[in-house]
Formats: sequence, structure tokens, C-alpha cells
Amino acid sequence: MNGDVICNEVIGGKMTIEIGRLAVKIAGRDAGNKCVIVDILDDKYVLIDGETRRRKCNVLHLEPLNQTIKIEKNASHEDVANSLKEFGIEVRVTKPKPKTDKPKKKRKTPEQLKARKEEKRKFRDIFKPKKKEDKIEPKEGTLEEKAWLVEEKKEAKAETTGKKNVKPKAAKKE
Repeated sequence: MNGDVICNEVIGGKMTIEIGRLAVKIAGRDAGNKCVIVDILDDKYVLIDGETRRRKCNVLHLEPLNQTIKIEKNASHEDVANSLKEFGIEVRVTKPKPKTDKPKKKRKTPEQLKARKEEKRKFRDIFKPKKKEDKIEPKEGTLEEKAWLVEEKKEAKAETTGKKNVKPKAAKKE
């Protein structure tokens, strides 16, 4: 198998995938844009350039056209642009972003750290819940008190203390 052509025949109505073949991208962000196959990477992927971004593309995402352009393998973007001008196809022009230095982090001085700590204290005091001076009196009482069971227990304890800490026998349930 030659590295320049994936398939030499028209199979199922599809054109061959070869270097210089014009194609239309049918999937992805660049769908509907024309491109040229610049290099064949393997069975499934090719390198494309043209109205689309120059990038690796799945063969299944391309629809080959009848037209071909004579370009070399891994042709530069300028060569592809000049070849496509003959067919009246505008090439996507991109400018690389200028490199900028990352801003360097500066260490904080002890004065800055103290000021920051003071700010935190102020905010902590502002948002800190205030202590309640008066304790809340217990509500009406526990459930036992509400059901008058506490008095019965107190009476039972008083009877047992008079009999030298003898535990009262529980009444049998019938």
C-alpha cells in the first residue's frame, strides 16, 4: 500500500482519499467547509488544510470531491493557500497569539500579613453570633412531666428511701 493513497478505486460511490484531493468536511465545527488532504496519517486519519483549520481529521468526516490539486506531502499552509486560490477558495488565515509572560507572584510582607489578619478578626467579630446572657428557661418540661409520670416516680423514690433503699417491685401486667 502506498502512503499517498488509501484506496485506488471508487467504492460505494465514494471517491479516493489521496494527497491533494479536495473534500468537504461533513462533521464537527468546520462542517460544510472545503479542504485539501495534505497528508495521510493512517487508515482512518488524514491531515487537512483549507477553509478549515489545519488539523488531523477522521476520513469518515470527509466527503471527497472530484477535483484534485497538485501539492506535495506535508505542504506548507502557504502552498495550500496558493493552490486553492486557483479554484476560488478562500483559505482560513490564523494569527498565532503573542506570547506573554505569566505574572509573577510576589511574597507578602509581614506588614501586609498583619493587616490581613486584622481584617479577618474584624469580619469574624462582625459575623460572630452574639452570646446570649440570659439562658433560656427550659420549656414546659419533658414528656414525662407532661404525662404526670415524674410525680409518681418521686413518690416511689420517697417510699423506697423510707424502707432502706429497697427497690419497689414492678406491678405485674395482666
